[in-house]
Amino acid sequence: MRPLWKSVDLAALRHNVRVLATQAGAAQVVAVVKADAYGHGVAALLPVLREMPCFAVACMEEALALRALGLTQPVLLLEGVFAADELDVCAAEGFEPWLHDGRQLAWYRHAVAKPACWLKVDSGMHRLGFAPSEVPQAVAALQGLPCRGLATHFACADEADLSHAEAQWCAFDALPLPPGWLRTAANSAALFALPQARADWVRPGLALYGMSPFADRTAADLGLRPVLGLHSAVLATHFLARGEGAGYGCGFVAAEDGYLATIALGYGDGFPRAIASGAVRVRIGAATFPLVGRVAMDMALVWLGREALPVGSPVLVFGDVHPVEVVAAQAGTIPYTLTTMLSPRVHTVVKNG
Repeated sequence: MRPLWKSVDLAALRHNVRVLATQAGAAQVVAVVKADAYGHGVAALLPVLREMPCFAVACMEEALALRALGLTQPVLLLEGVFAADELDVCAAEGFEPWLHDGRQLAWYRHAVAKPACWLKVDSGMHRLGFAPSEVPQAVAALQGLPCRGLATHFACADEADLSHAEAQWCAFDALPLPPGWLRTAANSAALFALPQARADWVRPGLALYGMSPFADRTAADLGLRPVLGLHSAVLATHFLARGEGAGYGCGFVAAEDGYLATIALGYGDGFPRAIASGAVRVRIGAATFPLVGRVAMDMALVWLGREALPVGSPVLVFGDVHPVEVVAAQAGTIPYTLTTMLSPRVHTVVKNG
């Protein structure tokens, strides 16, 4: 089997669930598992996820995939429904759509079978949701219907300057709440940075998988453990004399004599092609080495310098002692992209199941 795989550590996931539950206090923790659990693979996480009381996904297709796996808990549809007849499926399957505009609200009011729903408030993200001034009328339209409550999402809770997030919370917090309605606002960043926004339900995504939403704090700083590791191995090594080139377009030229390794890792696996030569480092043994040249569809090049490593040497692309947050920063991107973009041909090995 090709030596490129992702390891999924269920002990780390269990640990993170405990940490987030403690952080949430009295609030219920909703497991955000959209994009196949941020690329980790929902199916691989089932031994732990089955314990979660509620899930959140982007759309119905993802929710139906959870049902196919045997999960019976409520599932929030963060983008709501895209056609009126989808509400019938929601009612039958226990999906709870977020209603974010007048069209969805009208569909819901005229539906014969009405699932539990949430009213999405645009408190300052300006993507989806009713403006605060529109909320009282929307709330009135849902009186007597099975609406669980109000929901919103933060735009800047992961930044050092929390003024925008605090303004969002104030706008949301000021809205009148009918008796029995709940509120959900906090994502991973707000769960740690804005304790006042925990409200009734919190929705951690990135933090659930042991990644930090903050540029200046690691997952370890937050007490979290990485769930996913991306592993490869050395396929071949070559000695390059100074001035020799390697890879497509000779995208790497050796500045001195040394060794070059080829590893199994490419954009066909979902690893970004556009990274700058030498920017991203991988870990081999106790040291890190730069990826150089152009990332190809199936392979990448690692400059070893004077160290000649044997074929088969294990390579940690990211994970555990070489955090994905660090690699993402080197690549000029965010951790979300490195995990969610992994392609299906990267097979999964489950640890501590």
